[in-house]
This record gives sequence, C-alpha cells and structure tokens, in this order.
Amino acid sequence: MDRKGQLGNVAFGGAWSEQIPRREMLAASVELINGAPGRTEEEDLREDAELAAAVDCVSLNHPKGYELKRSWEQVLRLENAGLRHQELERLARSLTAWIRS
Repeated sequence: MDRKGQLGNVAFGGAWSEQIPRREMLAASVELINGAPGRTEEEDLREDAELAAAVDCVSLNHPKGYELKRSWEQVLRLENAGLRHQELERLARSLTAWIRS
C-alpha cells in the first residue's frame, strides 16, 4: 500500500497526517537538488524531468522561489562545466536552506 493509502486509514489523523506526504515530497526534492551539482559535469540536467519537478516543488515553498528557479534554469545552460557545478551548488544551498529551517 502506498504512503497516502496508509495515512488515509488513520482515524482522526488531523492535519499532521496530511502534512506527512508533503514533507516527504519536499525531502525527496531537496535530496535531488543537492545531488544535482555532482551530476552536472557528466549529464545534461536540462533533460531530467524529475529534477525539474523537484526544483518546482521546492521553489513553490520558498519565498524567493521564482527567482531561484529562473537562476537554476539559466545556470543549467552554462557551457563551462566547472562554473555550472559551482553555481548549482550555490543555488542548491539557497533553495534548500530555507526549507530545512
């Protein structure tokens, strides 16, 4: 049974049971984003739909998410792999630090 199905069976779960899937999705998105800089030199991350969805998820929950998402998309187009890696690390910290606090 999936996680939503399990939590749907919780009697009188309250708001906390509805927040668990959202928190798990955010945690998975943060993990993908933090792993992206290490993959950028070998992969074209512009083609990674799962990573794009993770950036969308986190940016929707961040006060400056729109700007950070735009910056992320611009950095993915940088030709210099070393600079792309460095900038993705910086943006990953910016995107995920607020979520973790």
